[in-house]
Amino acid sequence: MKLFKYELRRNLCNKFFVGLLIITFLYSYQVMGGEIVLGTANTAPFSLWSFGMYLSRMLPILLITLLFFVSFLYSRQEQEVRRITETTPMDQKQLGLLRCCAIMVGFVCISVVSVGVSLWFYAVNFRYTDFSHFLLPVLLTLIPAMLFFLGIGVIIGKIHPAFIYMLMPLVFLLGYLPMPNALDLFGSSFFQKMPLSLPMGAGGEPAFTVPFSVWIGKTMYAAIGVFLIIWGVTCKSDKTQQTHKVKPGTSI
Repeated sequence: MKLFKYELRRNLCNKFFVGLLIITFLYSYQVMGGEIVLGTANTAPFSLWSFGMYLSRMLPILLITLLFFVSFLYSRQEQEVRRITETTPMDQKQLGLLRCCAIMVGFVCISVVSVGVSLWFYAVNFRYTDFSHFLLPVLLTLIPAMLFFLGIGVIIGKIHPAFIYMLMPLVFLLGYLPMPNALDLFGSSFFQKMPLSLPMGAGGEPAFTVPFSVWIGKTMYAAIGVFLIIWGVTCKSDKTQQTHKVKPGTSI
């Protein structure tokens, strides 16, 4: 628990996180007041379709925060610390998983801010407070993307830390690319197009329906992410192997 608290404090108590937290707050309000307030696909602004669309628009900045957390694992300071920790009897695989758990908690924290802005917006502007139904879009949109990009970040960071920063602008691009529903990780195409293909329900708008193919796609993204996370924390990078390689003739 002490190590977990240390890793969590390192992620949350730094200027990068504070800056991204402010940007997330302001961007959340802008998206809610500019796009979501009009509703998505002829649905109410507080419908599950509109709320899901809001989450898909917020995902790029949330995932960039996640990648910033991953970059801390491969900083120069961390590499120096790792040379010390790897000489101790501490299980490095468990330590790696613990650090990934701390990153996921950090992602949840900044996601709570974004979701909180939307709930406040609904309550103030529409007097809508029935938030219990919003859990499904949250799980469908945020969890698979978090696991997938965490796994990608851990793997490419082992190859070279600069690749993590190169991935960040691509996250924004991927959030706006049209994708088939089954492959739509961000969900923007799904939340925009799916309601238009459904019949109107009793409430005057289509019921929130998630096809089986979408569930399969999200599950595959999450499974790939978990696999990459486990692979990343259990294998050593080439740099680590070179660091511990003893030169011929060197006394130990």
